[in-house]
Amino acid sequence: MLQASTICDLPTEILLIIAHHLDAFSLIWLQRSCQLFRGTIPSPSHLELMEAEITQFGFQNDLYACLDCLRLRPRAKFADNMVKRKKAKLRYNAKQRWCVDCGLNPRPGTNRYTVGNIITILEKPYVICLECREFREGASEIGKSLAVCRVCRRSTKAIEERAEAERRARRRETWGSDSDSDEIIPPSPTPSEKYMNMIQAEAAMYMNSPGAGSD
Repeated sequence: MLQASTICDLPTEILLIIAHHLDAFSLIWLQRSCQLFRGTIPSPSHLELMEAEITQFGFQNDLYACLDCLRLRPRAKFADNMVKRKKAKLRYNAKQRWCVDCGLNPRPGTNRYTVGNIITILEKPYVICLECREFREGASEIGKSLAVCRVCRRSTKAIEERAEAERRARRRETWGSDSDSDEIIPPSPTPSEKYMNMIQAEAAMYMNSPGAGSD
C-alpha cells in the first residue's frame, strides 16, 4: 500500500521555489506551520515586509514593518513619530522605521534611543529615565513631558515636600509664624532711609527739649 506524500516530503529545492512565489504573509504563516519550514523557508526581506504592510490585510490590522528585527508588528509597538508624516505608510522615509523594542535594544553599529529620550506611543509619553535608566511611563508637569519616569518623579517630589516641611518648621521656630511669605522678615533700610530716620530723630529731640527760661 502506497503511503500518501505531503509537502514536507518535497525536496528542499522545490520548497524554495514555492517560497519564491509566496507573498510575505504566506511566507510567515508557512514558517510558523512547523519546525521543518522554520529552518528551511527564508524569512521575508525588508522590501517584502514593506509591500505587505500596504496590503488590505496590513491596513486592516494596522501592521508596520521594522527595519531592524525584520518583522511586521502592530501599531502599538512603534513610537508615534515612526508611523506618521515622513515615516507613514507609502511615504519615502517609511523604510527607515524601527520599533520601540529595537530602539531600546539597538543592533551593533546603529544609533537608536538613548537615556533621556521621551518616546510617545499612542499619544502617551514614555521615557528612558535620567535617574533610574529604566524605560517607563514618563512624568509630566503643567502639560510638559519630563525626562524622568513617574516613579522617580514621585520620589523626588516626596524629598522636596519633606525639605519644604523642614523649612517651614525652622521658620516657625525662628519667627513664630507658619506663613510662606518671605516678607515676614523686614528688609534692611537703605542708606537714605537711615539718614532720614536720623534727621527725624534729632528734630523730635529738639522739639521735645525744654525751651529757654522754662522751669
